[in-house]
Amino acid sequence: MKIALSGYYGFDNAGDEALLSAICFTIKKFEPRVEFVVFSGSPQKTSHIHGLPAVNRMNPWVIIRELWQSDLLISGGGSLLQDVTGPRSLPYYISIVALAKILKKPVIFYAQGIGPINRRFSKFLMRLIANRVDLITLRDKESLQLLKKLRVTHPPVKLTADPVFTLDPSFDDFQQAQLLLQQYGIKNKNIIGVSVREWKPLEGYQQPLAKVLDYMAKKGYQIVFIPLNYPDDLSESRQVAELMEEKCFIINNHLNSIEYIALIAKFDLLIGMRLHSLIFAANRGIPFAGISYDPKIDAFLKSFNLSPIQGDYQNIRLQVEQLLENRQLREKIQHRAQEMRSQAEESAYLALSLIR
Repeated sequence: MKIALSGYYGFDNAGDEALLSAICFTIKKFEPRVEFVVFSGSPQKTSHIHGLPAVNRMNPWVIIRELWQSDLLISGGGSLLQDVTGPRSLPYYISIVALAKILKKPVIFYAQGIGPINRRFSKFLMRLIANRVDLITLRDKESLQLLKKLRVTHPPVKLTADPVFTLDPSFDDFQQAQLLLQQYGIKNKNIIGVSVREWKPLEGYQQPLAKVLDYMAKKGYQIVFIPLNYPDDLSESRQVAELMEEKCFIINNHLNSIEYIALIAKFDLLIGMRLHSLIFAANRGIPFAGISYDPKIDAFLKSFNLSPIQGDYQNIRLQVEQLLENRQLREKIQHRAQEMRSQAEESAYLALSLIR
């Protein structure tokens, strides 16, 4: 039994690498004999990090060969099917799906977050190809609504959750996180983590955020920046840090997804733009504040009855303080995360049902 995996793998994005780990881990939990092949932007790196066979995602002949030899194509998870990051992303992932269907292989959209999809050609491709897949699982209600709007109605659709909720760091992972904090001189208490990324439409958010972080630092909190997409997020982390007057820390280490989860478990609050920084925090029951640059952030926050932090310095500061002072919030997040963990496992079971 062999499964091909198509996604944004091999590009040093901790969120997408976490998705790959989580999908394979959960499927192996249900079917230990299954084999995988990953379509990767850096096959050697993917093989080294995940211990999985990987091939060049841009080599059509290799892709066709691997699809022919596979029993199932998993497309996902994450935000693959959108066209806001460029016009070529959605056609690429849809073309992989189309190839699999031409070869008469079953296909599942696995815990996908769909959209935004704005271009007419993108909408046409989604209607044409998505209606031919065998099963769709989604990580949020907004994606379900968008599929209906696009008239994708043929495949069975199931609302589940992000696969990353199934990841669970080991004792050694937590020990390594503790050692990392010690290396930077960070005490193991009163820590606010920050995960930011460059996003031109949000330009200007840095100044009020830096001011809020200064305020929290004066109250005794240690401010720790974690570049989730390493090293791309380093420059944005430094830009916010340079606007601060108080001392802060930037973790200049290339961590894997499990290491990030174990590190975030040491925090009192995570302020994040990267979706998977918020998911990593939720995974461990850590309160989180989302800075919205994309509907997927709003959708995830909504699933925890939270809203994005926004506005001027006073509003952001008030929202951050309320999250830190809410003593019941951790318990609520832990309870909801456990529900999502069970939902995430359902995607794996449904995927295997297509080939058993």
